[in-house]
Amino acid sequence: MSDDLRLSDAAGTTTPEQERHYRLCRAALAQRHLAAADATGSNPEEARQDAELTASLLWKHDTLHASHHGPLPATHPRWKVANLGDYVRQEADAAGLNPR
Repeated sequence: MSDDLRLSDAAGTTTPEQERHYRLCRAALAQRHLAAADATGSNPEEARQDAELTASLLWKHDTLHASHHGPLPATHPRWKVANLGDYVRQEADAAGLNPR
């Protein structure tokens, strides 16, 4: 998926929807990795940092493009830096990705 996005970027044909889909999938994967970090022997701190970064990137994209699909938009006051993982879960649930 990231290769397709890079080629699309190089061709100048990337759309906000393509970028959002990539960011959502990446953030959902990072949330799953964080949840399983201890069980898989991954570094929990690295997993936390990755989950926070990818959640923030998705949230910023959705704020800029008003492109949420869940019930609460990215601009809703509920969303704070401390709970952007919940935002990712909301958006992943809306997309059928279920990152639990």
